[in-house]
Amino acid sequence: MIPLRKKIADETLLRYNGMLLSVFELLADSREQSIAVNSSIEALKDFWIAQVNLEAALGGRLQVKPQAASKGNTP
Repeated sequence: MIPLRKKIADETLLRYNGMLLSVFELLADSREQSIAVNSSIEALKDFWIAQVNLEAALGGRLQVKPQAASKGNTP
């Protein structure tokens, strides 16, 4: 989500520089981008809090399943 908002912000800035948008539209886009970043941070925070609560309820750390290094290395 964040890379998409960054690309939208870049395109909006280009449109502003080309005098196709007003400064108010540019500010509105910046506000939307900051809301998206804050939402992403909140979601990560909620995930890690839920992870810790689950581990506490189970009485220990969860086992992480190792992922394959790359698809070409599997026999």
